[in-house]
Amino acid sequence: MTKGNLNDLIRTEANKEVESQTSPSPKPAKETNATLQAKINDLTAELEKTEKNGQTLQEKVISLEEELKEHLELSVSLQQLQQQTEQLESVLSEKTTLVAKLSSQLSKTETELTEKKQLIEKLYNQIKTLENSPTPTPESSSITKPAPKKPSLYNFEMATLARYIAPTPTPTELTDSDIGWFD
Repeated sequence: MTKGNLNDLIRTEANKEVESQTSPSPKPAKETNATLQAKINDLTAELEKTEKNGQTLQEKVISLEEELKEHLELSVSLQQLQQQTEQLESVLSEKTTLVAKLSSQLSKTETELTEKKQLIEKLYNQIKTLENSPTPTPESSSITKPAPKKPSLYNFEMATLARYIAPTPTPTELTDSDIGWFD
């Protein structure tokens, strides 16, 4: 209710009282100016309360609209974050698969390295054992050189025969160019 409406309401009430006094009907008790002023003050106070309540409600509406706008912005941000999360989960899954593959390759490589290390250690130990063992004396050697053979005529003839190179055969026909007459 506005002040204008309140004043109209007061005038209407006052006119009703004036009409009721001029009518032949039984006269109600006359209200004094002080009583009317008290009613006006009461109605004005109620009007101010109503206006304050209206203002408060308007402020609440504005506040709720702002909150709704913030919630919508948060909802959009949340959807974007959810999409990013899904993309990151996909990438993480790919990377996890790659890590598992690389881990199995590493395990295989480690196994191979362990085997090679054991082989190297075994060979190294054998070398150390051979280095630390006493050197064999020439008499105890299992490898013996054959005794030199005495030269014999047979050996000489065989060696000469092995070294013999046959001369190149002479041609049976000689050409003019071989002879060199018609140069």
